[in-house]
Amino acid sequence: MRPHSNSITAAASRAAMLSMAPMAPAYQGLLDALRAHGIEPADPGEVVADGVLHRFQIEGDKRGSRNGWAVLHQDHGAAGSWKSGVTCTWSAKATAKMTRQEKDEHYSRVRQAQATAQRQREADHQAAAERASMLWAKATPAMAEHPYLVKKRIPPGHARQAGDLLVLKIEDVNGNTRSLQYIGPDGVKRMLSGGAKRGHFIIVAGLLPAPIVVIAEGWATAMTASSQFPGACTLAAVDAGNLEPVALAIRGKYPAAEIVICADDDRCTDGNPGLTKARAAAAAVHGKLCRPVWPPGIPLEASDLNDVAVYLEANNA
Repeated sequence: MRPHSNSITAAASRAAMLSMAPMAPAYQGLLDALRAHGIEPADPGEVVADGVLHRFQIEGDKRGSRNGWAVLHQDHGAAGSWKSGVTCTWSAKATAKMTRQEKDEHYSRVRQAQATAQRQREADHQAAAERASMLWAKATPAMAEHPYLVKKRIPPGHARQAGDLLVLKIEDVNGNTRSLQYIGPDGVKRMLSGGAKRGHFIIVAGLLPAPIVVIAEGWATAMTASSQFPGACTLAAVDAGNLEPVALAIRGKYPAAEIVICADDDRCTDGNPGLTKARAAAAAVHGKLCRPVWPPGIPLEASDLNDVAVYLEANNA
């Protein structure tokens, strides 16, 4: 019995749909590994298997950022995040099934890919450092009337200004300019593209070396802390995740310094990252921990020393 023409049409249609279905890339295994490590590309199309280093935006990162990197071939590759430091590798053939020679070749290619990524990262950092020095030289002393300074009730300190942006210099323990942080009138912060941050800091008050080094998370908090630690060198680590790297850098350069970590108390945030990271930083360098003491009536969203100072001043306490 001949098949009904509708059946033939349906079968042909299904075949056409199958032929048109996109094929998974040969390196789908690496994309799966990236996802498992929390560094999934926002656009998988940015990851190309051509043996060349490619940068990509990681899912969940700020639009336009390029913290992810990958060096891929059709049958192997390596990738990672410059932001978190996480890396992963992939091979179309499981390493357990490789011969000794194949394993040696695989790991050699992985090391080459990682070295390529590291060289690119260092080149980015150096270019950003040179750009930061130039931009810092062009910036002018910040005006006390800047809206962010007025809101935070702090003086300009060492801050400079470019247009309506505050400009803060980020340097390393050797005094080299490494990057810049910008703060807008609305308090929105951004870092200079490509600049190095890990282990680097903003000097808010005092000079290094100093017998006491105070490290706070943000610049406004560090400005407030500096008034409570006269004679100390006060630094801003930019964010909570950089508290420990900065503390370790200071301890490595100045073994005898007393280090005080000023914590943000993110009491309304799950896990209280500010206090958690500050405690870890203090423990890592056998330092001391300073945390806010909440005056009666202060709003729950208050989280740092500057919030306390602003509240007390506003209420004439």
